[in-house]
Amino acid sequence: MTATVASGIRSLLANIATPALLDRDDLLNALTVLGEAQAAIDAVKLRVVGELVGRSTMIGEANPTTRAGHAQPAALVAERWQIALPAARQYCRVGEATAPRMSLAAETLPARFPALAAALGVAVDDHDAAPHGRISVDQAAVIVRELDKAAPACSAASLALGEKTLVEHAPGLTVEDVRVLAGQVRDRLDQDGVEPREDRQRRRRSLTISTTTDGMTHLDWFLDPESAGFVVTAIDAVVGHELRAVRFRPSTPDPDDETDADDVPESRSLAQLRSDAATDVFRHAAACTTPAGTGKPPVTMIVRISLDTLRTGTGTGEIDGIRTPISARTARRLAADAQLIPAVLAGPSEILDLGRARRLFTPTQKLALAERDGGCAFPGCPHPPNYTEAHHIRWWDAHTGPTDLSNGTSR
Repeated sequence: MTATVASGIRSLLANIATPALLDRDDLLNALTVLGEAQAAIDAVKLRVVGELVGRSTMIGEANPTTRAGHAQPAALVAERWQIALPAARQYCRVGEATAPRMSLAAETLPARFPALAAALGVAVDDHDAAPHGRISVDQAAVIVRELDKAAPACSAASLALGEKTLVEHAPGLTVEDVRVLAGQVRDRLDQDGVEPREDRQRRRRSLTISTTTDGMTHLDWFLDPESAGFVVTAIDAVVGHELRAVRFRPSTPDPDDETDADDVPESRSLAQLRSDAATDVFRHAAACTTPAGTGKPPVTMIVRISLDTLRTGTGTGEIDGIRTPISARTARRLAADAQLIPAVLAGPSEILDLGRARRLFTPTQKLALAERDGGCAFPGCPHPPNYTEAHHIRWWDAHTGPTDLSNGTSR
């Protein structure tokens, strides 16, 4: 049977099995076809694994896991599919969460997460056509993990609403984006759990320094979100300053002229830029007695929090560049310690739209653009706000574009 199934799949994919013969559009289409095929296979795999997990609680010969010589179903899945044990555990967790359940009275109950099961293509009739999942197994594993954390502290209706929200937004997002969104939903469902988690994170903070065999110094640094806000923001500010620096390569360089030694395109990787930036930050901190006149780019840590959350102390906030939310308590403490620049969109505050009066965007406008765009506005670019600069959509000189927020973008 196994050989027959494999042969059938190869036959169905025969027209894209030789990618060297495909033109550009056919190659792109092949990626789509393979993604749909993988989603259909994953849906069936999850249904099988979900049944396996359910039967693994049985006693005696009816238990497939012990019959195969394993104590846990994930170990059996890892052996049969030749995958890593963490990946097998992920299949088991999602399969169990999206499989129908059995009550003590032997009645069939819906899955713990029925909306997720439908999105994965798991909740289909046996006679239906092969399902096409809209959410990947990796995304589903993140959703299940975060909702399970919130489940003990919220009602079934609230949990179902959180599940529906994540299922609706997950398609088209990366796994990391889903992790951030799922964390935010978790914190909305279990607001009392935010501060205890922050306390655990602070206790886990550590910095380990070691030396490699070739003489490099290796740092393992774990930071809670509040501390990471200061460190990451400072490093990103220096990196952004370096990325925006104007560099020129002379068309006919003079080998005897050393004045143009630094005027070459940036050749460092982003990881090397971050390393150099961190070194500059610590070198400055060690040698500086006053911040005035240092020539370093300004560092502004932006903390986002709603006015209601700031007033009531209930809810969460965010630090720019840090994907883990912070509690209202932490955000309020930062607000008390920091000089805040509010992003005002209306009212008797600083004017943000300057029309044609000046060409360059002001620092306040840049903050407002970063807040609005959330970083680089170019599609697919992951760079945070500190890496970007304000640009006119309609050019100021060539197209007489105004220096207004509506005509600005972060790039």
